Amino acid sequence: MFKNKINFLQIILSLFLICTQAAFFFAEKDITTYTISFILSSAVYLLFTISTLKFEFDNKKLWLLIFIFFLIKILFITTEPIGSDDYYRYIWDGKVQLNGINPYLYKPNAEELNSLHSDLLPDKVSFPNIKTIYFPVAQWIFVLAYKVSGENAIGLKLIYLLFELITLFALYFLLKRFVIDRKYLLLYATLPLITFQFFIDAHIDIVGTALMIASIAFYFYDKKLFSYILLGLSLSVKPTGLLLLPFYFQNVIALKEKVKSVIIPIIVFVITFLPYLFTATPLDTLVNYSVNWTFNGMIYNTLRLIISNNYTIRFICGILFILVFVYLYFIKIELIKKIYLSLFLLMIFSPVVHPWYLIWFAVLLPVMKSYSGIYFVSIISLTFLTVIKFQTTGVWNESTVILLIEYIPLAAIFFYELLKQEN
Repeated sequence: MFKNKINFLQIILSLFLICTQAAFFFAEKDITTYTISFILSSAVYLLFTISTLKFEFDNKKLWLLIFIFFLIKILFITTEPIGSDDYYRYIWDGKVQLNGINPYLYKPNAEELNSLHSDLLPDKVSFPNIKTIYFPVAQWIFVLAYKVSGENAIGLKLIYLLFELITLFALYFLLKRFVIDRKYLLLYATLPLITFQFFIDAHIDIVGTALMIASIAFYFYDKKLFSYILLGLSLSVKPTGLLLLPFYFQNVIALKEKVKSVIIPIIVFVITFLPYLFTATPLDTLVNYSVNWTFNGMIYNTLRLIISNNYTIRFICGILFILVFVYLYFIKIELIKKIYLSLFLLMIFSPVVHPWYLIWFAVLLPVMKSYSGIYFVSIISLTFLTVIKFQTTGVWNESTVILLIEYIPLAAIFFYELLKQEN
């Protein structure tokens, strides 16, 4: 009788999760409906993971669900991004490079690029007076996407489907390596954040995380050369994977292997920059972004209550993260846990935490099964209430209530998990 109730609960929650994500395809494509769908599906995901994954999951049902949620992602291939306009920059960069121009050389509104203007681009690009920030491998993806579909997001999303498959395969083999039940694949495969942030809004991070998780999988299967090359390519999408280098270095014994673990990813990273190095690079824009942009940061917003200077707060956040990272380096815990915690805590100490950033630790949720991580990737959907206000009124104003709902329970769950593991 109890088993029947469990199966019924699994079916109901699975159906709700499918419907709350897929229903948006048939709904009005505006920011309000988008936000409601994202928040609702994230709430169901939270219930689904907490209530269902405690129990056994039939293999057929597992693979059927993974297949259905992959189909949902395909469903949104032709949907124009709604919650973000970043993809206009992606497509513009691809167009510029495809015309033989270094995308780092000019601002989108520069006169030198007037011949490339269309009715859509670069008018739709945010901050057209700022040069691009995206690294070379990301730029190559943009070029390929523009070749496939021109000035829309279809090409990008088709490429993302390939990288989504890479992520799922890498996670499957990691779970096998750590002897973890395959049902935990659902923690990633059913995650609404992936559908809304990457297969609707088309953010590029999904490429970097796919390369990173593949690197981690090859590392644990002792295919170190492939691991280091993939990590170097991931760094050339976004440098978040730099956090893995010290742990890769620490985990090997021979000096030669230690050197390889650092040198090979860096060489690969530098090689990707060579075609651009002598004309222009994204470093100026990267510095500008790093010192001026803020959004949804836990520690940053806490410190802002007592410190008014932006640069001082950023400096303190940076120092605190470095101290925590050094502590992680020296404590005796599993390598995979060190990697996960470093990526998770980067989001806690970062001044900028957009929802799509969370994919960098979310890809490891099937291995870590962390309820604080599950809560974080679910509750961050509330931040789109800020986006609604901005798109409808032009006012960008973070809600203190949302920050409290987001981070107080998150901190409580995280510290509870730490205490429980110590005991």
